[in-house]
Amino acid sequence: MTAARELGAAIPDPDEANAPAEASATFAEIRAFYERTDVPAAFRLLATDPGYLADVWGAARHAFADNRLSRRLKEALAFAVSLTTRSAFGTAFHLGEMRRLGVGERGVMEVVGVTQMFSSYTKIADTLQLSSDMADIAPADPSGVPDPGAG
Repeated sequence: MTAARELGAAIPDPDEANAPAEASATFAEIRAFYERTDVPAAFRLLATDPGYLADVWGAARHAFADNRLSRRLKEALAFAVSLTTRSAFGTAFHLGEMRRLGVGERGVMEVVGVTQMFSSYTKIADTLQLSSDMADIAPADPSGVPDPGAG
C-alpha cells in the first residue's frame, strides 16, 4: 500500500509507470533534484494533469533553490511548517530531506524545539488577543522578496 492510500488520500496514488508520457521529463527532474529513484507521492498525484505538475514542480524547484537561504534551511522551514500544520506527509518528507542534506538528530531536535517554542508563543498571543507592539520599531519592508541576484 502506498503512502497516499495509507493517509486516506481522496485520489488513489497512481503507479509512476502509469503516469501520462508528458510527465516523464518532469519526473526525471524531480528524481534528480531529490536524488531518489522514485517520485514523491504528491507529484505522482499531480501527474494526472502534466501541465499543472510542471507548474507546481517549477514553483517548488524555485522555492528550494539555494539563493540567500540554503536549501537545508528551507527544508528545516518546510519541516517546521509541516509540524505546525500537522501534515503527516510533509513532516515525513521534509524530515527525510533534512537528513539527506546532513541535518543530524541534534539539528532535527533543535528545529523541533524552535518550532514548538514559537508555535506556543503564537497560541498564547492569539488566546490573549494581543496585537504587535513592534510595528513602530520595524516598519514593513515594501520592497518585497529579496532579489537573489542583488549584491
